[in-house]
Amino acid sequence: MDHDELETYRPLLMGLLDDELATEDLVRVNEALRRSATLREEFEQLCADSGKLETLSLLETPEAISHKLWKSPYHRFVRNSGVWMILGGYCVLILYAIYETFAEDGFNVPGFALAAIVFGTFVLLISFVRERLVTIKTDPYKEIER
Repeated sequence: MDHDELETYRPLLMGLLDDELATEDLVRVNEALRRSATLREEFEQLCADSGKLETLSLLETPEAISHKLWKSPYHRFVRNSGVWMILGGYCVLILYAIYETFAEDGFNVPGFALAAIVFGTFVLLISFVRERLVTIKTDPYKEIER
């Protein structure tokens, strides 16, 4: 069997190994294996390599496990409930600070905390909007439809 014939049948060897060949290709490859010792050796090497691969256990990478956990409904529920608890506590503290601010005269800690929270939120909001405006102006992918 010459080199061109070997190159014709080499791609079909994996299909033969995986039982994915059509009947006519199966007959052609079997004929070629009977005629060529070189092709038979390559097929036997593929069979040996395939057997070695089957004994390997595939462990998931930590990134794949983390991604799977992040997408799971349980994790989403826990994450969302944690966010709602934080926001609820934040709202209760703000309402308490408003109550204490109007209930007492003079300097009080809850009033000062309320002012700090409101001012900090306002500063973060301004910073976020400014950064987003700059990003929109310099975004190299804004013409790409997503």
